[in-house]
Amino acid sequence: MDITFLGTASAQPSPTRNHSSLAFRPDGGDVWLFDCGEATQHQLINLMADYTALAIPAPGNVAPAHSAPRLAKISRIFLTHLHGDHCFGLPGLLCTAGSVVSTNASTNDVGTPRPTNPVHIYGPQGTKSYVRSMLQHTMSRVGTGFVTNNSFSVRSASVDASPPANDTPHIDEVPGESYSALVTTSGYAYWTLPPTSSGFVIQAAAIPHTVPTVGYLLREPASPGRLQIELVRPILQRNSAALGLKNPLSLLPRLKRGESLVMPDGTVMSPELCLASPRPGRVVLILGDTSNALESAFVTLSQDDVVDVVVHEATNACLPCDMAAGLTTESVEINTKAHGHSTPDMAGAFARAIKCKRLILNHFSSRYKGDGSTDSMDVMDQVRQLAVASFGSDDVVCARDFMQVTVALRSSEP
Repeated sequence: MDITFLGTASAQPSPTRNHSSLAFRPDGGDVWLFDCGEATQHQLINLMADYTALAIPAPGNVAPAHSAPRLAKISRIFLTHLHGDHCFGLPGLLCTAGSVVSTNASTNDVGTPRPTNPVHIYGPQGTKSYVRSMLQHTMSRVGTGFVTNNSFSVRSASVDASPPANDTPHIDEVPGESYSALVTTSGYAYWTLPPTSSGFVIQAAAIPHTVPTVGYLLREPASPGRLQIELVRPILQRNSAALGLKNPLSLLPRLKRGESLVMPDGTVMSPELCLASPRPGRVVLILGDTSNALESAFVTLSQDDVVDVVVHEATNACLPCDMAAGLTTESVEINTKAHGHSTPDMAGAFARAIKCKRLILNHFSSRYKGDGSTDSMDVMDQVRQLAVASFGSDDVVCARDFMQVTVALRSSEP
């Protein structure tokens, strides 16, 4: 499981930071894209073309993840909100990804079903209309087909919270699913998607911003425990003749599937006795832009498990140079929140509140360069230290474009 940052800028891109996007690989192959700012597909293409030179291992990683996320592997796209720096790259990427995956797809001009797996798209209200309109007005096609699942309806006081609806499906569109909102005891809305084919559970929740915005909590299913062969082998060996099997170890897959086996001598081999404790699945939380993630369902949703990684925005910071100019931590925070964003101090406080293991800061102002020069790295370390202080942990990373973060496996419970 790994995360590749394709764009770490905020509203204004820079020579060292692209607009927002990251690629999440739950199993090292399939790609789930979170946000798709302008030039996201260029970032993917560049990384695939020169992976060795561009990929940056995150601090604590011995090396990058050994491969680049591929356009052809994109199966899901999650938008956090519809500000342009998070979605203007979607039209081109969707068309390119569709043609890469399905070069032999039918033209579908008479509305016949697509022969390949469609790309699933998720987001707050307006997402479906945005995708339909951009493809219809440019007369574009998506070779794989696509599914715009019914949007998460987020309450917002914003004047653009209800963009014009487009109720006409695109010719390549496959009907999507609807999700009912649930509400925590604190009154915060969230949505739970049906488990994926691999058992992942994805939950979206509204977070405060200037337009309807969501974040996404990703839960990996637990893995079966290790077969304790040192317990099983002697039982199979003493029963091998009575079983009449040339290779009694061929029974082991049945144990792993959860079946109990009764041996000729009466010994019962049950999964509970023969398998080690299951390995808990990993949990990743990816937030969109927000002025206060503590005012969201994620505080409640994360209580049931340890969150391994939180990706949290940190648009502006109060650094020593800002203090020398007369600014204060409080004044910077007030101004940042007024624009719907967070500081690294706020990100650290959220990480501390939900007791996560690792915090990754993202979505930086163009003031903060994302290159590897000494000056840039020094400034970003100042940003990092602000989050460390409020988080109470040193496990904080400032994301850069093309940085890859490996999410380590958990150990089995005792």
